[in-house]
Amino acid sequence: MKLILDTPLIAQRPELPTGCEITAVTMMLAGAGFTVDKVDLAHRMPYDSDDCNKGFVGDPFTDGGNSIFPKPLLPLVTEIAGNALDLTGSNIDQLTAHIAETQHAVVTWVGEFDGFHTHALTVTGFDDDQQVIYFNDCWTEKRDTLSYFEFEQIWARHAHRALSF
Repeated sequence: MKLILDTPLIAQRPELPTGCEITAVTMMLAGAGFTVDKVDLAHRMPYDSDDCNKGFVGDPFTDGGNSIFPKPLLPLVTEIAGNALDLTGSNIDQLTAHIAETQHAVVTWVGEFDGFHTHALTVTGFDDDQQVIYFNDCWTEKRDTLSYFEFEQIWARHAHRALSF
């Protein structure tokens, strides 16, 4: 099966130099038809001084921001979309099945990619025959692909963290 969702490509810069996670969430929600703005969502997401499992650590509006993981984003996504799913721990088959069943993109946390220890990509589709994942990258401002093998390697570096609805 091959499926590529029509998901807008949104750049995180210049406003959010370290806000890839909320920009990826913005793409996911906008692709489902919600009117959302990355800067508004960045102000509305939770913040925490040192725990990415509780909120964004640092300031995504500066070069000194760190990250936020799926769990603290669940209430914000639920507020907008009506529900949210923490898909952390999923495998590629489960990820692609979710996209096929719901027609919703998935935000994934990856490591050692685009020069970042932590980065977020919006997975917009897949091709089972070619073994390829399609994604939007808010840092490079490109729609791109990775083989299932390459994607698995960078996704595993962040415990297969993923978020959708």
